Amino acid sequence: MQTHETVGTGYSATHSGDVVKLTDPTGARAVIRVAEGNNVARFQVHVAGGDQLIDVLVPPDEANGGYSYGNPILFPFPNRVKGGTYTFAGVQHQLDVNETPRGNHIHGLVNRRPWRVDGVGVDEMRGAWQISTFDLRADADVQRQYPFGAVISITTSLHGGHLTQHTIVTNHGTGAMPMGYGIHPWFPVTMGSSPREATQVCVPGASIWELDNLVPTGKRIPVQGNHLDLRGWPEIATRELDHVYTDVERRADGWTEAGVIYPDSGLRLLVEASPEFREWVIFAPPFRPVVCLEPYSGTTNAVNLHFEGVDAGLVILEPGQVWDATVRFSLAPR
Repeated sequence: MQTHETVGTGYSATHSGDVVKLTDPTGARAVIRVAEGNNVARFQVHVAGGDQLIDVLVPPDEANGGYSYGNPILFPFPNRVKGGTYTFAGVQHQLDVNETPRGNHIHGLVNRRPWRVDGVGVDEMRGAWQISTFDLRADADVQRQYPFGAVISITTSLHGGHLTQHTIVTNHGTGAMPMGYGIHPWFPVTMGSSPREATQVCVPGASIWELDNLVPTGKRIPVQGNHLDLRGWPEIATRELDHVYTDVERRADGWTEAGVIYPDSGLRLLVEASPEFREWVIFAPPFRPVVCLEPYSGTTNAVNLHFEGVDAGLVILEPGQVWDATVRFSLAPR
């Protein structure tokens, strides 16, 4: 197995087989499993004053394989496509139904397939970085379900204890293509001895999408004044959260933020998403000690809702057109 390592000014980027490891001068570390959907399987940081590395993302183990750890990539459609069926330019397409209890397709086509490493390196601007690409045209099984000219490339970088992913999608086909993009990062719901109920969460949406079988109906419901309003960092308490938020509140630069406060440790997790993201999903089930904060370019099942006249955030790329967006993760004292 050939190993390639680049080092400089306290950063290192190592590519060995199907694994890339990044480190920065703060002691932060990231491990990317390129053969498993280019998943950032581990992201660890040193918090000021502490000696131990803290897992920001839930790492893989025998109990949570597949896409239930790290930071899976959801493309060309995030979350669910109702019945796995969609029609574009007059042609009906069928995605594999991989959520059999509900009869839907879920989480796209690239999160369990091997990607190609295009480069690793270090520099002052990006820190330690890695670039990986998945060409959807080159996979016959993908083309059977999504026969478009999509190529997705992600630069993952570690700098100053922050993990950043910059995604570029290009349409190399001869016709337009529908798409959506999201990520599904898994975070621990507690750090320290505080119970799940005391953990505080924030999602910047003023409305949620009404769901039927976890698929939006097309109706939006304001959250003002009810228990699903998560804009003020409420405690999770007894909430069971699996909701799609929209009408998001933005910073002056157009970015949005969602996060978790771990009261016992005094730490705050922050997920920042660039203006191209317009929905957020939060998943915090009672049966597993995790919370997921997922920025999406559009809502669940947007590829069908769009053609029903719903403003669902579907992205349609013309030939040669590019879509790009950025997400950043950090864990620091409150």
